[in-house]
Amino acid sequence: MSDVKFCVFCGQPPESKNREHVLPQWLLRMTGDPNRVVSMGYHYKGEKEISFSWKSLVTPACESCNNEYAVLEGQVRPIIESILERQPLPAHKYAVLLDWLDKVRVGLWLNYHLIMGNPTDIKPSFFINSRVRKKDRLLAVYPMQGDAQGLNAYGVETLAFHGAPSAFGLRINNVFIMNCSSDYIFSARCGFPYPISMQLLLDGEDRARVKLGTFKATKKIKFPLFKFQLHKPSVLLFQPIMQAAVDEDGQDSDFLGKELLSEQFFLENTLHGAESGVGKIFRQFNSHVSRVDDEHSLIEFDNIQGSECRSAGSLIAQVYALQIYLHSLYEPVTSDLEVRSRWGQRLKVMKKLNRAKASAFLRAGS
Repeated sequence: MSDVKFCVFCGQPPESKNREHVLPQWLLRMTGDPNRVVSMGYHYKGEKEISFSWKSLVTPACESCNNEYAVLEGQVRPIIESILERQPLPAHKYAVLLDWLDKVRVGLWLNYHLIMGNPTDIKPSFFINSRVRKKDRLLAVYPMQGDAQGLNAYGVETLAFHGAPSAFGLRINNVFIMNCSSDYIFSARCGFPYPISMQLLLDGEDRARVKLGTFKATKKIKFPLFKFQLHKPSVLLFQPIMQAAVDEDGQDSDFLGKELLSEQFFLENTLHGAESGVGKIFRQFNSHVSRVDDEHSLIEFDNIQGSECRSAGSLIAQVYALQIYLHSLYEPVTSDLEVRSRWGQRLKVMKKLNRAKASAFLRAGS
């Protein structure tokens, strides 16, 4: 990937260029041999399977950008270690983990576009900086039996992920983490402003952009927060985020739909100061949702027992089903019948491949 012309963080030509390991070296050492070779994905244009060592999964980055995110890496390492030990963590630590997962998810997306020959012919229009803490996001933590070492990323190799890097899974030794972040996936059920429609423009000068309808806000928290039903995790957290409008210079301006929130509701349900617009963390249980008001309050692991237990394969299969669900939230819009037909065919292929992946993991079980 020596011909890459952008910094994975800011998207600009790298200054004082160095290399960014999207999956950090401390994580590689924690989970086995950093030089181990993994088989992951398919080069659609070259028509061949792809194998590489985790250690070689690097992209160029500005030295200053890399140094800035090194702080985040230092913060998240003890968090991962605590999760592997099933230790309770304060809510603000999980917010840091969500930031890190935003970084990893988008970084893997950029890497795999290059590794797999950019199968969807998309020129990246966003990078890590513009996707950390920008959209609704969730985290599900599933402890697994045994003490095996290993590191696997699931869902990052699919055409659905190439089109929208919204959901992926990460197995770290004996814990499986599922992460998702996308447009307004549960803002409405957290009482936050949300658009009544989301149209995906398939052609024209705004091709691949999303057109949002009129905003509403119920100012009510509803159970469940997410309509996609997940297998019960030990920790299930949601964080609604008010998206910012973009001005003519491409800079973030005021939050979309902010005028719909009463001051009291906004104060009760968001973090303050520099985090204004970022919702508090909500924890979902089997029968209710609890807003975490004290960021220092500890989040314990729930027990998973009896019929709630699921095989590793069924947990991983969720990722592939979730990716298709997220694509269905957008209404494709075009007046060109040929463009609509091509989109329909592409969506059909994405669904078929994801269903095949999910079925394979379900058959494999543990």
